Amino acid sequence: MTALLKVEKIEVVYNQSILAVKQVDLVVPPHSVVALLGANGAGKSTTLKAISQLIGAENGIISHGKIEFLDQVITHTDPSDLVKQGLVQVLEGRHCFTHLTVEENLKTGAFLHRPSPQKLRQQLEKIYQYFPRLADKKNTLAGYTSGGEQQMLAIGRALMTQPKLILLDEPSMGLAPKIITEIFEFIHQLKTHEGISFLIAEQNIQLALDYADTAYMIENGTTRISGHPQALYDSGEIQRAYFGEMT
Repeated sequence: MTALLKVEKIEVVYNQSILAVKQVDLVVPPHSVVALLGANGAGKSTTLKAISQLIGAENGIISHGKIEFLDQVITHTDPSDLVKQGLVQVLEGRHCFTHLTVEENLKTGAFLHRPSPQKLRQQLEKIYQYFPRLADKKNTLAGYTSGGEQQMLAIGRALMTQPKLILLDEPSMGLAPKIITEIFEFIHQLKTHEGISFLIAEQNIQLALDYADTAYMIENGTTRISGHPQALYDSGEIQRAYFGEMT
């Protein structure tokens, strides 16, 4: 297996009339962090939801192209089946269950796999090792935690599904720089020590430069350029994509 995820020339249509994404191509290798860069409205979130098959919940369909995960075509697969296979998305806005405690939120991530009580406890302890803030707040209602803690909780809950690939949509949005760095350091550790891959939709160029192995730039629903983030930055391609031709 040379690619964990392969997306080939997908098109996404909303409400049978609005073409939101067209000709998107990307590859996520095993044990890697891939950044999906682009301005607001470029098609990053739609691309992630197409991959996770959550697009149908928003009256969208993949009208063209192919998506493969673990060498199997997953286009039009039930999202819960994808989670069982090891592909999970953390949506923008985190979407924690505010009326449940931190630990109860984490346990919801294990629902599909139904681990034994011993295995469940082992999974929780591993999450707490990576995210000590969650251990400190495990009995606190999620609604009373900070935005950064809720983002950690959303990633922790995704980890409880035993994923091979996690899709993250704008994980830095609305967070303080110190918390953003902390979260991306955790992502780096999870890639290094657990072998988990990440496909991250981001507007923050610096995060891609610091943490991504590969970057794709989306403009107007189409992947325009790709490569190592620093090489793209040094060539001026990222700046041109964000700001246009600079004189």
